[in-house]
Amino acid sequence: MARKTSLWVWRGLGIFALVLLLGQAGTALAQDAIKIGAVLPLSKASFAQAGEEQRRGLLMALEEINQAGGVLGKKLELIIEDDTGEPSVGIAAAEKLISRDKVVALIGGYSSTITYAQLNAIQRYEPFVAWVGASSTKVEHEFGPKRWFFHYHPWDYHRQSTVRDFILSLNPRPKNVAVAYEDGIYGTTSRDYVVKYLKEKGFNVVFDERFKSGSSDFTPMLTKIKRTNPEVFYWVAYAGDTTLIMKQAKEIDFNPKLFLSVAVNFPQYKPSLGATGDFVSGVDVWVPGMKLPETVKWMEKFKKAYPDRTPEYWAPLAYTNLMTVVEAIKRAWSTDKEKLIAAMEKTDYNSPMGKMTFKKSEEGGLHQAIDEQIVTQWQAGVSHVVYPVPKATSKLIYPTPNWKSR
Repeated sequence: MARKTSLWVWRGLGIFALVLLLGQAGTALAQDAIKIGAVLPLSKASFAQAGEEQRRGLLMALEEINQAGGVLGKKLELIIEDDTGEPSVGIAAAEKLISRDKVVALIGGYSSTITYAQLNAIQRYEPFVAWVGASSTKVEHEFGPKRWFFHYHPWDYHRQSTVRDFILSLNPRPKNVAVAYEDGIYGTTSRDYVVKYLKEKGFNVVFDERFKSGSSDFTPMLTKIKRTNPEVFYWVAYAGDTTLIMKQAKEIDFNPKLFLSVAVNFPQYKPSLGATGDFVSGVDVWVPGMKLPETVKWMEKFKKAYPDRTPEYWAPLAYTNLMTVVEAIKRAWSTDKEKLIAAMEKTDYNSPMGKMTFKKSEEGGLHQAIDEQIVTQWQAGVSHVVYPVPKATSKLIYPTPNWKSR
């Protein structure tokens, strides 16, 4: 009986040891990949173009990184979640990536409204966040001072001060400006800055109203603006809104001396608008034709991956987003959050958008990357840089030819 008992004990110990070894092997296999999570808007019509551009840039970087051997001898795994353009979904996606997928970093991002909701919900984790989206200073004021938050995209005041300076440079200088803006955090804080800046310089803001992003009809708003006879019409919107605004401006024969917006260099702009989109200017971060050596190199890579597309700035920005996080992990030789933060603070990366470093922002952020903007104008189906002059690839056509003379 004792021998049988001993035999069962040894067998039990053997099974336990086998289970333990298998468990350890499973853990080792699970740790063979370093996980990074991205939250992007991939299904909401007015956001999805930017989300898909980010996805393309991220996948380019992911392939490049893994082909070069991964990170710290491990494969890089990128988990992409769709926020569907809804704050509640974005919160759930970020929570999943942190608590279930155990990602070492959260990247991506787009809408200021969704970003603000997400970061409020997950800040108790104090995760490592390297965010390309969100330009509202409401996000900056709340989360910019957090050591775990890194931000790439310019803030509202970077963009709106560029708009002000560009309008000041116009000759003849306009007097009356109409301002319209989408009704989320992004549009509202943008409006606050640009109206303040324009009034300080003596411009008459003859129209100043919000609109519902994703609306199917902007004609009533455009008709009201037309009656104010502005020389410049400036609006803050997402890509889908801009397409419809220009089509309906033409329908009602609205002819300001300059159409000026934010989202005018997205991939579907030219296919959607054709000649209707010409002479429209936009404040932006980057366009493919910029005269930078790294832009030329990156564009060659992009054309190989996506031969039939012209990228919007979200693609190189997302590419840079993943590359800089991975470079920081390599410098830290660790995925430990504190070591990663310290390494990320030393970022000095030659990106397709220019030199990328992190510095303090003007309104309290600890880690801000991009603070300069350009202004472009569509001319004969090509988007050219027209401001500032040292970066220009063409001269601004101003005043804009009216619809009947084109």
